[in-house]
Amino acid sequence: MRIIDLDRKCQVKSLSIYLTPNEAEQFRDELDKLLKDPEADEHFHIHEDDISREISCSIITEKKLQNLNRYNKLEQAVLGEDIKIRRNQLLKKKILKKKSP
Repeated sequence: MRIIDLDRKCQVKSLSIYLTPNEAEQFRDELDKLLKDPEADEHFHIHEDDISREISCSIITEKKLQNLNRYNKLEQAVLGEDIKIRRNQLLKKKILKKKSP
């Protein structure tokens, strides 16, 4: 899960979202559409009627992460950092497996 605060231009580690039933249904329906083809270059936005708040959502996959050029600079930075962390974790696991009898 990657969460970006677009106003502050930084990654968010924890987030609470409070949706009305209508917003939750819209979120579910749009997410269901994305899940039909996770590799598609699609995303959705849900916003309040007055557009004062917005949620953007997309699905990332290993294949999509292989080409960060499809994302803007901020997204590239966040997703790129995430890739580095995951690679380091995998490397540590491999090293630990080699050390164990």
